[in-house]
Amino acid sequence: MANMTTIVGILDTARDLDDAVERLAAAGFEDTVYDEAIVGGEPGNVGTALASGLGAAPGIVVEPFVPPKPDRQAIVRAFKAHLADYALPENAIESYATTFYHNGKFVLVRTDARRAEEVKQILWSCRASQVNQHG
Repeated sequence: MANMTTIVGILDTARDLDDAVERLAAAGFEDTVYDEAIVGGEPGNVGTALASGLGAAPGIVVEPFVPPKPDRQAIVRAFKAHLADYALPENAIESYATTFYHNGKFVLVRTDARRAEEVKQILWSCRASQVNQHG
C-alpha cells in the first residue's frame, strides 16, 4: 500500500499502554506493543525435567526446568531487531533502544498517511510521553 507510515508512541506505565492498545483497537488500528516482558518472553527452548516426583528417588522432588530470563542486553537487541523490521532510521532505533532499556513501553502502528493524525491523537490522549512519525 502506498503512503504508509509508522507511528511510534512511548508510554511510561503499563496502564497507559493498555489504554492506548484498547483505544487503537477500538478505532480499527492494528498495533505492535513492546515492553520488556513481551520482548523477553518470546518463544524459546522451554523444556521440563522429570514431571514432579515421577522417576525420582523417594524423598527427592524434581522441579520443572525454567530457562533463565534473557539478560537486558539480549532483550534490547531483540527490540532493535523488531524496530529494524519497520525500516526506521538507525539513529531513531538507537534512541528508542535507550528508552526501552530504561523501561519505556512502545506502541508501533503502521497505517496509511491519511490516518496518521488519528493514531497520534489517540496516543497523546493516552498520556504518551513521546509520539513520532516515520515514513
